[in-house]
Amino acid sequence: MMLKSSIAQTENESSRMDIEKSNVQEKMDILEKSIMSLHTKTKEIRDDIINHASQQKTIEKSSANLLKQTKNTYQNIAQKEIEIEDLSNEISRVRIDNLNCIQQNDLLKKKLDDLIAELKEKENEVEKFEQDIK
Repeated sequence: MMLKSSIAQTENESSRMDIEKSNVQEKMDILEKSIMSLHTKTKEIRDDIINHASQQKTIEKSSANLLKQTKNTYQNIAQKEIEIEDLSNEISRVRIDNLNCIQQNDLLKKKLDDLIAELKEKENEVEKFEQDIK
């Protein structure tokens, strides 16, 4: 009887151990799935970090290029402004020269008119003298 009792107890213990083993196996399966899921998520996060770092580097390079282009554009604008100012100064000099030429021409015309008037006056005097001589 004791043997039967011991066998029954061992069978009960074995059955309980099988159930416990089953529970442990289920927990192991769940843990393995969780670990795999964690590895997958970790890899996705690493890939995202690498992609973000790459995008950040690209943005930094684009920003540096844009800054360089902006600087070059401002330098070109400054150069064009200098050229415009130089041309404006040259136009002003030409206008002043033009006004000086007009003034000089007016003076020369007045002098010519005066000389023509003087010449006519002298011619009239010469004619008077010629008539007086006759």
